[in-house]
Amino acid sequence: MMKIKIRRNIHLSVLIPSILLLSIFLLAGCGGGSSTGNALKTSSSQSAGPSSAEVEEGLFRVGLAEDIDTMDVHRTSSEYVVAINAFERLFDIRQNEDQTTELVPGLAKEYSVSGDGRVYTFTLRDDAFFSDGTPVRASDVAFTFSRMLSLPDSMQTDFADMILGADAVMAHETDTPEGIRVLDDTHVEITLSEPFAGYIYQVATPSCSILSEKCVRESGDKYGTSPETTVGSGPYMVTEYDSKKGLTLELNPYWKKEQPSVKKARFLVLDPALMDAGFQKGELDLLDLEEIHTDTIKSVYKTGKWKDRLVSKGCVETNYLMMNLEARPLDNIRVRKAVQLAINRQKIIDELYDGEGTLVDGIYPRGLHGFSEENQGWLKYDPEAAKRYLKRAGKDVRARIELAADSTSGMRELNLLNMIRQDLQAVGLEVSIVSYDPESWMYLRTHGKLMAFCSVWSADYNDPDNFIYTFFGSREKTLRRSGNFAEKDVMNRIVRARTIRDDDERMAEYAALESLLIRDKALWVPLFSTNHLFVLGDRVKSFVPFWAGWNSIPLKDVVMK
Repeated sequence: MMKIKIRRNIHLSVLIPSILLLSIFLLAGCGGGSSTGNALKTSSSQSAGPSSAEVEEGLFRVGLAEDIDTMDVHRTSSEYVVAINAFERLFDIRQNEDQTTELVPGLAKEYSVSGDGRVYTFTLRDDAFFSDGTPVRASDVAFTFSRMLSLPDSMQTDFADMILGADAVMAHETDTPEGIRVLDDTHVEITLSEPFAGYIYQVATPSCSILSEKCVRESGDKYGTSPETTVGSGPYMVTEYDSKKGLTLELNPYWKKEQPSVKKARFLVLDPALMDAGFQKGELDLLDLEEIHTDTIKSVYKTGKWKDRLVSKGCVETNYLMMNLEARPLDNIRVRKAVQLAINRQKIIDELYDGEGTLVDGIYPRGLHGFSEENQGWLKYDPEAAKRYLKRAGKDVRARIELAADSTSGMRELNLLNMIRQDLQAVGLEVSIVSYDPESWMYLRTHGKLMAFCSVWSADYNDPDNFIYTFFGSREKTLRRSGNFAEKDVMNRIVRARTIRDDDERMAEYAALESLLIRDKALWVPLFSTNHLFVLGDRVKSFVPFWAGWNSIPLKDVVMK
């Protein structure tokens, strides 16, 4: 499914002279929740919390810019702070000091693959327990992947639809796909409808967090709405939750692996200006600079004492301009190539992101397994070459190009569209920015009707398949993203690439397809990846961001002083 990465939205706010301060009162409870409502109580007249000199040992405080509407990972495509910290997956991705990544065991301590590449057999650890004390069983794994397909409003079907029999579950003909078989309490077998070499990386995404079958069945429709109805096997458990105010995580008493430095974490939903002010007063322990105005970052956090407390993570993402191949004049490849050459991408990075970004010349971002250095460097800002392409395009260039904007977009997104508009107009194209309400914008996009729009895709799992198959793997996928690419032979190659067993051969094919789609056919304009900046408070010794650069904080990778 297309994920408009709400987890990486930009909010441009400025500091205000007086702020609404919040006070947190912990509610007593056991077994993962409170008996008195499970909500974070706030007072608009009190402080966000004690300063760093007075706060309890092991407590970590951080702000969130958006509500946490659900803790049910199957019902969200953006809210992963609970999934990352209170749940486990069969495998996880670990980032090394040299910025490379590797697959590491999670709930599964080992796995095997059949000779035809279709059957995966996972062996679970026998010391994994949910936060209510019940052991994690193979049946919980089977239940989780079945629910991803059977839940009527599931937003995670993409991560289970390759399992044999998935179609029957999504058609509500059965509850469990025939490709899932529980062998015993610690062994589960998953058979895919066809070989998919990237599957082991896919099960490492937070979307594939393993749920407690017992908790889900007992909670019914209320699953993920309170601490008691949100039970995972990760290092933390939810003890307080209010969708509009935040949540508290504390150590899972049944966690058997290495104990993390953070013993308790408070995630507070705050306006970015409140986050900024609270952090500078010592009331927050980490500040996500993605939510802070660029001018403030330059004048406050890149100077003085804070500059040595900055943590930068290159995001495994691609910002892009999608072009609709069925809309004039973008149905003309010469016009599309002119658009690629006309946009000054480096200027956008410098002016809108203060230089915190890297050009991307294809589909795959740097840091993704399979990233091809050979496919970089070819796309240059060349307005004169763009004009030559347009001259050869003939009368098609007279048609107006509409850049679609979501009316709820922040100033940075609008400035991005305006800079692109100016660049395209400078080479002779007629361009306008048209704003739609969010519902209309999404409807038009998923029905192939938007002419052009900007968006970002960040990695869910560390494999090129997450990018190329998601966007170009079928006619339906290109329609939903208003690309409307329809060459079946190319799409069939993308599907076949999933089945290649030799990793070097598979990566070579993905690189060839990337060059074909973006360089030769000019299906979209690759723009850039950004750097995600954080600032450490006085109480934090170190922090390693999520490997893909998300703003969801993995607490196990925070070390307190």
